[in-house]
Amino acid sequence: MLIPPRAILFGVTGRVVDTITGAAQSWSLGVAGDTGRFGTGLGVALNSWVNGPAPPIVYWEATPLVVSAQGGDFAGGAVRLVIHYANLSLPAPV
Repeated sequence: MLIPPRAILFGVTGRVVDTITGAAQSWSLGVAGDTGRFGTGLGVALNSWVNGPAPPIVYWEATPLVVSAQGGDFAGGAVRLVIHYANLSLPAPV
């Protein structure tokens, strides 16, 4: 998933929708350079969640989310993520 360019980001939320398998004890969610920005030590069980508010910050370029395994590797599972942001619209041309 990408945070859109020029977005004013408020945070990222998510839920484990298929149990995360493998040696990973937990996971983190962030961006390159700050892989725990939205949460660390997150659960691997079905319905575990992340609610990662952030101080409003502008991402000037499309920025991928980074999901990282902690304590081992991922083997399977799925997380549904939602990026919460605002985009400013230009006035209509004249």
